[in-house]
Amino acid sequence: MDKPATKLKRQLPFTITLAFLSSSTSLCLSTPPPLPILPIPTSIQLSWQLSEMALFLHFGPNTFTDSEWGTGGADPSVFSPASFDARQWVRVAKSAGFSRVILTAKHHDGFCLWPSDYTVYSVRSSSWRDGKGDVVGSLAEAATEAGLELGLYLSPWDRHEAVYGKTTEYNEYYMGQMTELLTSVEHLKPKPPYVRLYFTG
Repeated sequence: MDKPATKLKRQLPFTITLAFLSSSTSLCLSTPPPLPILPIPTSIQLSWQLSEMALFLHFGPNTFTDSEWGTGGADPSVFSPASFDARQWVRVAKSAGFSRVILTAKHHDGFCLWPSDYTVYSVRSSSWRDGKGDVVGSLAEAATEAGLELGLYLSPWDRHEAVYGKTTEYNEYYMGQMTELLTSVEHLKPKPPYVRLYFTG
């Protein structure tokens, strides 16, 4: 038969281990999580991060003049995308795993791919669809139908607009075009889940 002292020696490590585990568990439960480092991303910002891939569509008069940057002096008649099919663009984007399409609604040359009321330098002055075409509207509709997010690039630099460089006048002009873009999708049902604007410069 074990002596009491021997039995105690055998039980002591087990008792100490249990006590340590108990106090550690208690310590973990009573310690609050660390505070987040502000600012923390919103749910919309997180969804943007998680979407991973976006397809950027650079399209405009440059497509037909074989130039990277337009000067703003190309005749609107050069813009004539006879085979344009926004739904085909979106089908390709979706089949390739893209969750968002981004269109250069206006690049540095100032040509607008929607019939802007702020300038004659747009699809309205082209012969495409008798001046009634709207690349932005067509893509917004196609993207919405397919469940893709829509992004629109609106260049702050405008090499065609005469008031560019006159801060107040051009800011009003630019904000007017931005408002046009954001309201041009209001008629869509359902509306695009998000419309994001992109800028450079």
